[in-house]
This record gives sequence, structure tokens and C-alpha cells, in this order.
Amino acid sequence: MIATIARPSGLQRSVATALAAIRPGFEEEHLEPRTGYSLDLALPSSRIAIEVDGPFHFLLPDGRGVRKPNGPTLLKRRLLAAAGWRVISVPFYEWDGLATASERQAYLQRAVAPLLV
Repeated sequence: MIATIARPSGLQRSVATALAAIRPGFEEEHLEPRTGYSLDLALPSSRIAIEVDGPFHFLLPDGRGVRKPNGPTLLKRRLLAAAGWRVISVPFYEWDGLATASERQAYLQRAVAPLLV
């Protein structure tokens, strides 16, 4: 495996900023040793991963406008789940539809809170 330098996207930085406001402690670009994957945002102590999925993580929309994750994205999710991670996906099209910081924080709160119980 070749080490690369992580360069978080603007989308990922936006999610990380909103997440830090509601739940400190998530690490950016956490290297998961069993799979070799870099997790966009991770809370290792709780095995929660947040993957910020931009346009290249999806197939083109189908006839009904539904976007499905592509093969590499599905594989990463399956391998992380097999390694004991609970993965939350934040799709770009949902995030971009949230207009304010409070809407974004509420979105993340709804996604993360059930996994912290």
C-alpha cells in the first residue's frame, strides 16, 4: 500500500465543521488499519465512521432521479462494516440541500445520535 497525503474536499471540511459544533472528538482522515481505508470522519472509540460522499461515489441518477452508490463505495462500506464500523453516509446532494448551519447540525445530530446510545 502506498501512503498518500489526504486532501479533504470543501464538502468534507463543511461536514467536519458542522460536526465539531455538535459532537467534538471525531478525527479527520482516520486510517483504519484492518482495511487500509482512510475514513473521512471517525470516532474510533465508538467505531462510528462518517463518509462524505461526493458525486464520484454515485452512479448517474436512474429514470426516477435516484442516485445509487457505485461499486467502490459499496465495497468500502461492506469492508468497514465487517471490521466493526458503523458507517454513516452524507451524500453531497442531501448536504447541499441544507441551507443553514443549524440545518446541517440537525442533520448530523439525527444521523449520529442513535449510534451513540
